[in-house]
Amino acid sequence: MRCIMFAAMTATATVMTASAFVPTPRIMHPAYVATPKQTHMPLPHLQRGVLVHGITAASSSTRRQLSSSDGNNSNNEEAAQRHNDARTDVRSFVTQRAIQSFMYLLTTVRDPHSVKWMEDFLDTKNQLNFHGTGAGYLERFGGTWDAPLRAMMNRPKDVVIVSAKRSGKGHKGWSKNNPYLEDRYVEFEIDIDPVSLTSRILSVREQISKEMHQDLDFLAEANDLILSSYFAIAKANREKSDMEMIQNPSHVAFERTAVSIMEQSAFNSAVASSPFRKGNFDLLYNLCTQASIHRVLRTLKAAGEDKEISYIWLSRFYTSRVADYFDGDLQYGMADDFMDELLRESPTVIYDDERKTGGLADPLGLAEQIIEERRDVVNEWKAIMANIPQDHTETIRKELLDKQMMAWSSPSSTGTTESAAAAETTTSTAETNQEVPIGEFE
Repeated sequence: MRCIMFAAMTATATVMTASAFVPTPRIMHPAYVATPKQTHMPLPHLQRGVLVHGITAASSSTRRQLSSSDGNNSNNEEAAQRHNDARTDVRSFVTQRAIQSFMYLLTTVRDPHSVKWMEDFLDTKNQLNFHGTGAGYLERFGGTWDAPLRAMMNRPKDVVIVSAKRSGKGHKGWSKNNPYLEDRYVEFEIDIDPVSLTSRILSVREQISKEMHQDLDFLAEANDLILSSYFAIAKANREKSDMEMIQNPSHVAFERTAVSIMEQSAFNSAVASSPFRKGNFDLLYNLCTQASIHRVLRTLKAAGEDKEISYIWLSRFYTSRVADYFDGDLQYGMADDFMDELLRESPTVIYDDERKTGGLADPLGLAEQIIEERRDVVNEWKAIMANIPQDHTETIRKELLDKQMMAWSSPSSTGTTESAAAAETTTSTAETNQEVPIGEFE
């Protein structure tokens, strides 16, 4: 197969704040830096015929060879699809952002000890500095939106011992170099109630879901403006002279309007926003784009030979860029950057040496399909956001209430026993050791 390119929160129940949006800090932690070789979720490297992030960029001959073992491929494909669906599940994303927002609120009320306990429990670090989707602990706990919260509320009560310096060198005006002064410390205990933490995270999650329900409308509005902006800029470029194109080149394929639409609408709102709303919107936009790409790829694959050229081209384009645009710690605006690069691509002829046939891949047409698919994803996600409070009431809220009532009736009770907690840890570890399935688009 060869390609010929044509030229050309308070900490108790709410995240309401009167301040403006607090952007996610841009301090990158090594565990979350997205590079082609390492992201926060390990991905295979892109090679000829090798799957990356559940999608393969194999040639037609390679794909026919892989299809010889239909049974194994079918199982792998189903497992890979489940993995990718969990990765782009907006409910898990809301859980992640609720935990991060709650951690931020705890720091504002000077409770870093609960933050440290939660990070140790989730086996993660620097969550307040992480701006991305698909946090690693979501998969470690089973890949469902409520798995981390259920595991947390089943933990027994804990005590954190804090040691503070009371007197000594350099303390309370004493000299730092006095060899006769001894450092003296005082220790005090801080109670950690996982059931209470879980209940407050759920309250934060409900408010964030209400914001995202509104923000999805802004996302849909910005999505509908992309193609009209693209054609307007393309027309303006055609009318420029060669000298004008050199002196004043166009640096974007379309105007970025999503964030400005959301900020203007939120500014005029009578209800204050959560501290990370701008970051939440950016990542929601990113996750919506990725979910739409997956759906378009599945549609192209299901169409068979009629759409094989488009499928091969888009799968190659997406898998070679997934680590830069969708995985790990991200810069703002990566969803628009991906669509911008897609719209700038030239049509490509793909020729099959074995079949002696070829076809034309149309990047503009594929971009239109992704934009159209995003409208459907937005409508589905709005229904999910509207139903989140009811999901809490029907499932995890009942269990939380039962645990709280048991604690009130039995003061000596500390929740789940140590053996149950150990069993929970064992289950999580077993799930963690499972290999990421591959082969959905082979």
